[in-house]
Amino acid sequence: MIRTTCSFVLLLLVLLTGCRITDHSERGDEVTPDVIRFEASGYESVDASELPMIEFEEDHFDMGKVVQGKQVEHRFHFRNTGGNALVISDVRGSCGCTVSKEWPKSPIKPGGKGSILVTFDSEGRSGRQDKTVTVVANTSPPTNVLTISGEVLGPQGVVPIE
Repeated sequence: MIRTTCSFVLLLLVLLTGCRITDHSERGDEVTPDVIRFEASGYESVDASELPMIEFEEDHFDMGKVVQGKQVEHRFHFRNTGGNALVISDVRGSCGCTVSKEWPKSPIKPGGKGSILVTFDSEGRSGRQDKTVTVVANTSPPTNVLTISGEVLGPQGVVPIE
């Protein structure tokens, strides 16, 4: 009985202390954006012409009408128009149906060219499709968005060839 009572009191003490630790409403000092100060990172002093820059020939691909179950591949071509080597660290699709596993893994020198292969899998999809692919690189801004759109025709939308 004494052990149960001690355990209960100890649990109650821990709970009350925990609330006191996380509840800052009794204090008068609020954290606001005016209070937070970050030292300048030095990024502002960088000459923008020295940064890598990715310039795509096109940032949108219209795949038109696609029969359900078909995979559509498209290659987005780009050029490094900046002043330093371009490094692409990741390429992500907006969902599992849009993927890219092929892009340059080595740095691309200024003036150099490359491409990103994107595959859209229409299996299990129907109707209008608008998908995005985000390219993460050492550019400013660090992300670029490519888009793919089209219409997937389900089994009812397929017209038999006679």
